[in-house]
Amino acid sequence: MGRGALVLGVAYAGLVFLGVLGLWVLEGSPRTPATSGTPNGGEWDLPSALLFIVTLLTTVGYGSVTPLSAAGRAFCAAYAAAGVPATMFLLAATARHLAGPLARRPRAHLQARWGYSRRGAARAHLLGLLALTLVLLVLLPATAFYLLEATWSYLDAVYFCVISLCTVGFGDLVPAQQAQQPLRQLYQVAVAAYLLLGVTGVLLLAQTLRHVAELHGVPGAAPAPDSDAEGEEGAGLLEGTRDGA
Repeated sequence: MGRGALVLGVAYAGLVFLGVLGLWVLEGSPRTPATSGTPNGGEWDLPSALLFIVTLLTTVGYGSVTPLSAAGRAFCAAYAAAGVPATMFLLAATARHLAGPLARRPRAHLQARWGYSRRGAARAHLLGLLALTLVLLVLLPATAFYLLEATWSYLDAVYFCVISLCTVGFGDLVPAQQAQQPLRQLYQVAVAAYLLLGVTGVLLLAQTLRHVAELHGVPGAAPAPDSDAEGEEGAGLLEGTRDGA
């Protein structure tokens, strides 16, 4: 990755840190519910604030913990207005960057090594990526949630993963809500990281599906011949400027 990726990563980490710190100060445990006007004030330790910020930025929004003070709600509204577009831009740019090693190269290998046509390589790659996404982002994480959440069945865990990665976030199942859960704070950080990585993976899968649709002339899809070039241009968002541009 180039300097552009590093700058974007540091800037986004700063954005996340700003949100976590702001909510922790406005809603967090240093003040008691009686004086702060926030009945759920005890919920706002730093890992809880981090998980909330990630669900806000990715638009998952479980709703199990929410800011209750006027200042906290005003902060969330302003933060979401800036943070959600920034998150969508960064995750989409990351997915386009990953399309090189995870999409274009495998398709080229299928064509060169196994004699697939362009459409056949795209279909085979889509099926492979779909299976990989199902295993890495749904089935394996669901196993972890099933083991960590005593009241969840495995079906509940799969349901939670799919609903979360689709950014629906009903809020009927929320992990890391048991106060006495072992390593609860580390668990909350891990869930936040899973949401960011998982939504990026879903965006990559959506881009791959769009590529297949283009090749098959689905109405409304852009012409296929320029799709790889478009992906390379998008990857440049994370690699910085090239040729002095």
